[in-house]
Amino acid sequence: MAVFPMERHMYSWMLDNATRPLSGSFQPLALPPETTALSWLEVLGQHEFLLLPALQNMPLALLVLLVPQVSTGSPKKLLSPLKRLVARVFLFHLLLNVVKAIVGLVLMLALLPVMFPFMAFFAATSILVRVCYAVLWGPSVKKVEGLDCVWGVEEEENKPFITVCLRVHGAPDLHAVQQAILTKILQVRDDYGEYKYKKFRQLFSQRCGYYCWRDDCNFDINNHVREIELSSLLPTPASQDAKGEDEAAAGEERQKGNDDATDEVLQWYVSEELTKAMPEDKPQWEVLLVARGDGRYNVLLRLHHAIGDGVTLVRLCVEALVDTPLPRPPVGAPPPGPIVRAVMTVWSLMMLPFGILKVAANFDRNCLHGLPLSGRKLMTWSRGMPLGVLRQVKNKASTTINDVLMTCLSAALAKHFTRRKEEPKKVTVVVPVSFHDPHEPLTLTNLFSIATVKLPVSKALAPHSRLAVVKEVLDDTKRDPTLGAVYWVVKATSEILPAPVASFLFNSQGITLCASNVPGPQQEITIWGDRVEDLVFWVPNRGPVGVGVSFFSYKGTVKIGLNVDLALFHSTAEAKLLLEDMEEELKLLHRRLLPQG
Repeated sequence: MAVFPMERHMYSWMLDNATRPLSGSFQPLALPPETTALSWLEVLGQHEFLLLPALQNMPLALLVLLVPQVSTGSPKKLLSPLKRLVARVFLFHLLLNVVKAIVGLVLMLALLPVMFPFMAFFAATSILVRVCYAVLWGPSVKKVEGLDCVWGVEEEENKPFITVCLRVHGAPDLHAVQQAILTKILQVRDDYGEYKYKKFRQLFSQRCGYYCWRDDCNFDINNHVREIELSSLLPTPASQDAKGEDEAAAGEERQKGNDDATDEVLQWYVSEELTKAMPEDKPQWEVLLVARGDGRYNVLLRLHHAIGDGVTLVRLCVEALVDTPLPRPPVGAPPPGPIVRAVMTVWSLMMLPFGILKVAANFDRNCLHGLPLSGRKLMTWSRGMPLGVLRQVKNKASTTINDVLMTCLSAALAKHFTRRKEEPKKVTVVVPVSFHDPHEPLTLTNLFSIATVKLPVSKALAPHSRLAVVKEVLDDTKRDPTLGAVYWVVKATSEILPAPVASFLFNSQGITLCASNVPGPQQEITIWGDRVEDLVFWVPNRGPVGVGVSFFSYKGTVKIGLNVDLALFHSTAEAKLLLEDMEEELKLLHRRLLPQG
């Protein structure tokens, strides 16, 4: 059966919730025979804060109205007040959504005469540019398509590179690594005889005002896969003096020769060197091998986000680069039928203005957003969160692992704002929502929609209350019917707009930080014969965003990558406190929800 990933994500807010089991607070409670309906409603009222969010989901509420429920005591007496309560809330939200749909439709019709001429003009221009490419350069130059264009904008303060660091057991063999990358990635061809992962052999540039891919006629793997001596990564005394006492003290630690000092050197190198621009006359990726001197080495991988997103990169590693490719996940539930898809497509389009407004109308102003960025970065990582502990917390609280991780981030931000004597109630977090279908063949592409989350950061929230609030916020985002429509709008506009216009429109004004959670394999993997012990990655930021947080799970541990602009922090130690506070919040949640007997 064909799988439609776009529709599955677009309508998951309805299908997922309509098929999941109802929570205990939603079903009639088991009561003694003498209990009256009134006393049951009083008990229900105590759980109203759990009931109402569920009732805001119209398909779920409709099921409650139609499906008989079983309870002890007097079912009819109990069921009738419940149905009236559900009906009132359901009708209220139905009316609210109908009004929103009408307003959205009116806005769409009002904006269409204004926007259509501009979009038609740029669409025609885009087609003309394609023709020019074909006439002037032939098949060696191709226009960049879809969401790859979003990451074409390169700023002085933020570079659009995804960076990955692996710790591998063994000794680096440059020739073996180059041969493995050549045979498994660079020389692989598709059914048409074309290079399957062609972007690794192409230059990302501009022609005629649009972004394009140009074949690199002088491609040489030696320019991209190199070995670096650890001693060459050490900063010079002059550079230490320029960075002040904070980094000079860190430089003394690096001379100790222990494992922590090696990580300090790597952190310095990643922060200083891997945040710089790559040569424009070469494909925008590189793999660096760094021997640690303890029977292990690090692999530093950096590539332009236009080549692919985080999900693409993980799939490339576990399906193409590893020694034994991991199996694809089993096929899930079938997609919705054509009638449901048609109805929900119309609904999504009618609600589109509200989705665009939610993404664009953000006005954060705090110590982590609003100040001019310096372009100097700190890219560091956490010790690691045990995945088993995360699962225990999420099972006890009936949440997801992502809910728990975002709760830890919320608590860490609250502590940071408290230290800075600020008290914002919420911050805007941009979260990429993947539209990848894991069952489709791997291609180098960007497939994601953009969602903004108002993450609560009030210091007054208790740990379990914070988790409940964060879960509700994230659930609302998952149920947002405009995610699919926003995806198509961003994809279409980024593809037809010239580079300068796209640079202006896709600015992340009013957003405090970016957060990305990419699940990785839980079994140990090997590359070119060596075991991968650890892995962390960093997301790039788009100006004026200066904070990026990434979560990656591998082999039972979740590593957090932190990418921050140092203009937003008093010291590197202050920035690293965010990671420590996230780990401490997980321990606190575990103690509160699962107290030791």
